[in-house]
Amino acid sequence: MDSFTFMIALVLMMLAVQFNENWLAFAVVAVTILTMRSVSATIILVVAMAALYMFRSSLEPYWPFVFFGLVIFALIFGVKQGGGGEQQPEYYSPDMYSGLMGGGE
Repeated sequence: MDSFTFMIALVLMMLAVQFNENWLAFAVVAVTILTMRSVSATIILVVAMAALYMFRSSLEPYWPFVFFGLVIFALIFGVKQGGGGEQQPEYYSPDMYSGLMGGGE
């Protein structure tokens, strides 16, 4: 999971917690965990959700500071930036004489 996706997940979680929609916050966490490949990002996301849920009433004036603190915390503990070591899979060659099954010479 890259840092942008993590920030979007944090914003959605913060909005859901702020409007007392706990099911939506947990749904965002569940969908994000199911779609990412990093164990460290999963742990950071669960810790962030626990912190937001436990301190939801006292953190309202400090939302921007909490947000940037969690993003910095995630970057320190290894949520990867997009495009670093990961590579996109290559597309097949759109040659008329070769197909996906290996035909043509």
